Amino acid sequence: MASGGVLGALVRWAIAENVTTGQFPWPTLLVNLIGCALLGLITGRGWSLRTRTAVGAGFCGGLTTFSTFGVETALMLDDGDLGLAVVYILASVIGGIAAFALGRSNREDVA
Repeated sequence: MASGGVLGALVRWAIAENVTTGQFPWPTLLVNLIGCALLGLITGRGWSLRTRTAVGAGFCGGLTTFSTFGVETALMLDDGDLGLAVVYILASVIGGIAAFALGRSNREDVA
């Protein structure tokens, strides 16, 4: 699980360094949506507890960042950018649920 966490954090760092943000926090949204999709993929039958723990708590735990989402949203609100904050919140929550559902619909259950 620890090595998965390290790998997830490295992937998050690489995305943050290479995705242009501008005014919108694309890297945070991207890593959180990827994490939701991966969690959707590994949930359900057919995946061992060890795999679910390594990928879910390890890799996805290191990759995703709810705290950064919270800080970025608060900063948008502090700057008076209510519209952007609402878009970010909706994209994160609705997008996260949709990404999870997409991952879950594309998994292959192993008997």
